[in-house]
Amino acid sequence: MAHAKPVVVTVTDAALAGIQGVADRLTAAGMAVDQVLPVTGVITGSCPPGAKSLLRQVDGVHSVEDGASVHLPPPGSDAQ
Repeated sequence: MAHAKPVVVTVTDAALAGIQGVADRLTAAGMAVDQVLPVTGVITGSCPPGAKSLLRQVDGVHSVEDGASVHLPPPGSDAQ
């Protein structure tokens, strides 16, 4: 089975007031929701590869993008 990939979903302006409902529909479509950020209209989580096309069809979704990871060096290390 393929590993889930991080995704960032942006909701439409019209769906912002019902962002939790959008998150519920994304979950039903196969997304594991990690965070719902109503102020910014963003939902983060992960989904199996190839499932992004299903997420894009969810009512209230404006866009679905690949998530990114940032790794910082530990405090006191020689960062370049």
